Amino acid sequence: MKRDFEELRNGPFDLLVIGGGIYGAWTAYEGALRGLKTALAEKGDWASGTSSASSKLIHGGLRYLEHFWLDLVKKSLEERRRLLSLGPHRVWPVRFLLPLYKGGRLGRIRLGAGLSLYDRLGGACSRIGPHRFHSKNELLAIAPFLSPENLYGGFSYTDCETDDARLTLEIVSGALQAGAVAVNYAEAVELLRSGNRVRGAVIKDRETGASVELSASVTVNAAGPWAWQVGGTGKMAGRGARLLKGAHLIMPPLPGKDAVLLTSPYDGRVFFLIPWHGATMIGTTDTDFQGDPGHVKVDASDEEYLLKSADHFLQGAGWDASQIRGRFAGLRVLSGRPGKKPSEVTRDWELWEPEGRLLTSLGGKMTSARIEAAATLDRAAGLIDKGKTRASPTESRPLPWFPEDMNALEEKGRKAGLDPETAVWCGRRYGSSLSGLLDLLKGSPGLAERIDPGFPFCWGEITNAAENEMARTLEDILRRRVPLLILGKVEAETSRRAADLAGEILGWDPETREREAMSVVSWRG
Repeated sequence: MKRDFEELRNGPFDLLVIGGGIYGAWTAYEGALRGLKTALAEKGDWASGTSSASSKLIHGGLRYLEHFWLDLVKKSLEERRRLLSLGPHRVWPVRFLLPLYKGGRLGRIRLGAGLSLYDRLGGACSRIGPHRFHSKNELLAIAPFLSPENLYGGFSYTDCETDDARLTLEIVSGALQAGAVAVNYAEAVELLRSGNRVRGAVIKDRETGASVELSASVTVNAAGPWAWQVGGTGKMAGRGARLLKGAHLIMPPLPGKDAVLLTSPYDGRVFFLIPWHGATMIGTTDTDFQGDPGHVKVDASDEEYLLKSADHFLQGAGWDASQIRGRFAGLRVLSGRPGKKPSEVTRDWELWEPEGRLLTSLGGKMTSARIEAAATLDRAAGLIDKGKTRASPTESRPLPWFPEDMNALEEKGRKAGLDPETAVWCGRRYGSSLSGLLDLLKGSPGLAERIDPGFPFCWGEITNAAENEMARTLEDILRRRVPLLILGKVEAETSRRAADLAGEILGWDPETREREAMSVVSWRG
């Protein structure tokens, strides 16, 4: 993955996609595979917004059944099954526990019926079994951290986890391999118009200040929370929508490997406790957000809500604000429906054409982004009139970094000097692209050592991110290529060594290296 802004001058293009989150990435990949000359421009880093701030789940959304959003759940579960098959390195099963307490909002009969329906909608899958009921003693043996008071049993069921930023990066890589031009830190500052239709955009290189008038037959606005800021969007201003903030905290680990789904006693919302890289991720909130999407942060009220909600169910964890290891927040875009609670607003995706040849992708979920990108291309192909619409090429195509043999990948990692746990996680993060990292380790064995003893990330990944994964800043590397920044504080000594490694590739002078190092030391999600 090499960044080359000048390639955006090689137009005209059939398709311009603005926004490098998961929807923009899938749309560009789908377009390139369908034979369209495709450009993808992202004003920041890949997945630098919502697509690196999710709950890291590929799931149907069990709680959506309560609102009877059956089509959404069915579509998402079908995509869960597909992604689990097409990307076993990127999507893997995780068991969820669902404790039942006396006086809880949802009882055993209702939850059992919902889980049976969830199983049925999910279809047959060898890696995902049916839900089970557990007695109180069975549940406490699995999750001894749960408070036993008023507990009378619970269920277990299976959904899937992912690394959201790596998934997005992999799909961008696939778009590049399929012939698309993809450039990060390239901002659409103005839409170009001819009569009553959009014919492309002015794209500005945020690194050099250069710009290009990029002509395209169809432009797709996939900027998510920034959709209304895309240069001169015009009629978008009349479209109602809500921005909802989802905050997450990273806390000390709990015993076991299972995730837990709980219902907050304060507002009845579902939240999760998810094991993640030797820590526990708590999320998420669901509150209306006003302001600049670029400045969304976890605030004190988010922390208090999540910690108090978790404390209600945990026995002896003693979590408080002093034990927060990391935090991050993102924004969801939902159709504006005044008067409804945020959790009651549908997560359905919409494709809107505010102006001729400008398609705007709104809402949706990481799980269903692929199939909705395919629908976007069906619409775009009709507008371009370049061949007939055909079945989505991504429907049965393995993900771009699909590994033939995960065990063989892990063995190669161990032989290159990675410790066993790091080798496993590198196999998941890189899939078939692991060879780039392993080549670096051959020449510098010391790069196989962990950046931080507590997490399975090695120093070579910093060099690899700068050389092979289009990272441009130290935050790109330590927040999205590896998620170290949100798992704990990065000390100055670590950040300076990381800045030196990246700076060797990216040509940073001493002042730039120090500035980059200090920016991650002071980083707060």
